[in-house]
Amino acid sequence: MTDLNNSNAGEEQPTPQSDNGAGNGDANDLDSAWAAFAEAHADDLKDVEHSRNAKRFEKHARRKEKEALLSVNDLDNGTFTDDLRPLGARIRGPRDNTASSWLDTDDVMNRYGDDFTPPNPEIGPVKMSKLVFWVLLVAGIVGVIASVFVPALAALLGTVFGACAIIGAAGLIIQHKGHTETRNGYTDDGARV
Repeated sequence: MTDLNNSNAGEEQPTPQSDNGAGNGDANDLDSAWAAFAEAHADDLKDVEHSRNAKRFEKHARRKEKEALLSVNDLDNGTFTDDLRPLGARIRGPRDNTASSWLDTDDVMNRYGDDFTPPNPEIGPVKMSKLVFWVLLVAGIVGVIASVFVPALAALLGTVFGACAIIGAAGLIIQHKGHTETRNGYTDDGARV
């Protein structure tokens, strides 16, 4: 069996060495102990100081110092709001709003004049050619998908329905009016509800 390298002979506990009453946590003792440690391990500390990891750490520390000089958490709420108020004034909150709300739209419209015209949801007449191209496009897409389920006629049906889908899509693209062609007048910016 392996013998353990125990420096304490036979279950003895090490006894702390006496420092003749100077072990009261004096700052000079700690400084002198640190100086003795640094002197004893000067070569090791110098190697660590000039190592690649130490240089990488220094770079990282410099980058972090530059990064966050000011955080949002460093600012108080008065930075973002008007916290200048006369002495004795009560603190304002969200219920102290005196402006109009979006819920009061009818009152605001009545106060400033009712120039609002609601949109007309009627579709209007549909051109027959546009309807035919839509039917071709939808039938072509559905037919191509359905042709997969009929393996005996998949090549023929795929070709026919694929041609229908291409013709329908091309017809709709050709008939599409551009955004500038749908304007009604000089002041119409093209925005639609």
